[in-house]
Amino acid sequence: MKIIKVLAMMVMLLAGCSSKEGSTISRSPNEGGGFIIEVTENRILVVDKKYMNKTWKDIMGEYVGEAIWLRTNTRNLKPGQKIHYKIKGGIDEAYPSQADAKEIKIVKE
Repeated sequence: MKIIKVLAMMVMLLAGCSSKEGSTISRSPNEGGGFIIEVTENRILVVDKKYMNKTWKDIMGEYVGEAIWLRTNTRNLKPGQKIHYKIKGGIDEAYPSQADAKEIKIVKE
């Protein structure tokens, strides 16, 4: 059972490191887009697909795609919103990735 969990984690990490055709996140090294899944005091979590009333903890076991925590002081952001962002500086390649947001724009669907 423990081996299965380790293998599942490895698959998730490898899937997060590969680039996906059609992915909305990290299209270039300095910008990307996606849907906000979580909002905290000073950061947001952005994923490829729209999830309503779910947190990262709810989906992380089954989620396959890219995800990034963006540090920001923007206050009008809410889960479910589609955004486009620009990165300030580099990206920490953890999973989910982490970076400082230079600019965040809400995209009308």
